[in-house]
Amino acid sequence: MKASSPSPESTPDELRTRLALYLDAHLDRFRVLASGWETTVYEFSLTGRGRITELAPATPFVLRRYDGRNAVEKGAREYRTMARLAALRYPVPRPYLYEPSPDVLGAPFLVMERTAGDPLFTARSFPQAFRIFTLAFFDFVRTQTALHHIAGNGDAGAFTPAATARDAPLLDRMLGVIGERIERGPLPGLAPALAALLDSAARFRAAPSSIVHMDYHPQNVLVSGTRVNAVIDWVNADCGDRHLDAATTAVILATHSLEHPRWMRDNLAGNSLRRMFTALYIPLYHALAPLELARFRYCQAVASVLRLSTFGMMRAHGPESVGYRAEAIAEITPAVVRVLSRYAARKTGVPVSI
Repeated sequence: MKASSPSPESTPDELRTRLALYLDAHLDRFRVLASGWETTVYEFSLTGRGRITELAPATPFVLRRYDGRNAVEKGAREYRTMARLAALRYPVPRPYLYEPSPDVLGAPFLVMERTAGDPLFTARSFPQAFRIFTLAFFDFVRTQTALHHIAGNGDAGAFTPAATARDAPLLDRMLGVIGERIERGPLPGLAPALAALLDSAARFRAAPSSIVHMDYHPQNVLVSGTRVNAVIDWVNADCGDRHLDAATTAVILATHSLEHPRWMRDNLAGNSLRRMFTALYIPLYHALAPLELARFRYCQAVASVLRLSTFGMMRAHGPESVGYRAEAIAEITPAVVRVLSRYAARKTGVPVSI
């Protein structure tokens, strides 16, 4: 039976009722698990099997709804990537079903396994954050290098602007996204950086293709003790040069400034922590999966300018223009932009601004 479409503002109780009808089972519980830039994630369990026949009742599940731009494409990409990786026994939550139609819950959605564990980085307290981070950091890096040993299949992902062919190398598609945003923004303060990147692109275009996450950072990796239990949030998954994925992680570790907690701001404590994270990450990744260092430095510049172009579009046209929820704009503070701009200027060798 098909329910009429609820609005994106549907309450958890309304979503619970509609999901139970769709799954043909009673939901034992239904609550918000997490809320991020792209979606709200819910956890629930069933008292009967319904559509998901292979599991025992009371198995915990996660519901992920895809709001905003390209929701159908994002959901399909995430489902497809996770299904492939689960079959290879890579640590991802097992996806059970993907519904592309908005008719059931007002947006496409994915039902997947509920994996135990906490994010590698938690902001609840400094001692807890430092303990969890240091205990599981080796496995965090090892798990990413394991992903990069899985060959890509040429399935283009998130970084494909209209002006760029879907079968172009990931590097060209990322540069295409930056160029499109500079024009649409407009973001003229990034044009010199893009020109510098384009001048060197031919040198780094050819590379073996791996599956890449493109948003691999401590809040997208669930850990228990010293072990990674699952890698989540695959909406940006792609195939391409692993150096771009490692560089994106390095950029996030080096520049992810927060207003809350205070010890992650653009201050002595926050900047020292970011330097420490980067100083741990790059040598460890290089030890586990040797990098071409010149290529990696170039990819750091590309990743930082791409991220800065995202922030610029969020400021100019709202988070929805780059596929995020409206609430995400609160995270793009002057301090956040300042830290990332300093980094991008160092890596590109030219001034940048948005």
